[in-house]
Amino acid sequence: MTETTYKNIYTNDNSTWLRRTALLGCLVLLPACSGGAGTGSGHPAPARAPEAAKRKDIVQIQQAEATWVDALKSGNAQLLATIIGPTFTFIGPDGQVENREVYLAGYAQMSQMGIQVNSIDLYEVDLRLLGDTAIVTGRVIAQLTMQEQPITENVRFTRVYQRAPDGWLMVSGQGTRLAVSGS
Repeated sequence: MTETTYKNIYTNDNSTWLRRTALLGCLVLLPACSGGAGTGSGHPAPARAPEAAKRKDIVQIQQAEATWVDALKSGNAQLLATIIGPTFTFIGPDGQVENREVYLAGYAQMSQMGIQVNSIDLYEVDLRLLGDTAIVTGRVIAQLTMQEQPITENVRFTRVYQRAPDGWLMVSGQGTRLAVSGS
């Protein structure tokens, strides 16, 4: 199994992330594209997916991540459901395990609970492609208003995607709450 890692500092500008990731992707893939016939050890190089297919995978995963952000900002569980697989599980910052239905219900109830997401910024994002699996890790800082009280959520996350016939679906997620800087 070939692992390809794409690192980037995420901003709200997905096009910036795409450009930076594509550039880094070219650097990571350079040895595979250099025309060498082997690994230098006398063994043939392992088979690799074409660069265009990897770029397509990266774009699809970035789009899924952007959908996650948009769904969180709007509390739109139907939008979120488009990228969540049927066997999805999430481990929250409190250690509770939620299945797909419970996770989506939480989003659907945000406005009823008086939760409004004011901003979401993603940092230290690392995307790894492992065949038909992708792992995205990073940090999210969200500015929320909960029942008219401002809250800052600082969370380290892991999201696991699996290739599906129509793209990539999130099959697992986990968030660990971090201390807010300066508090």
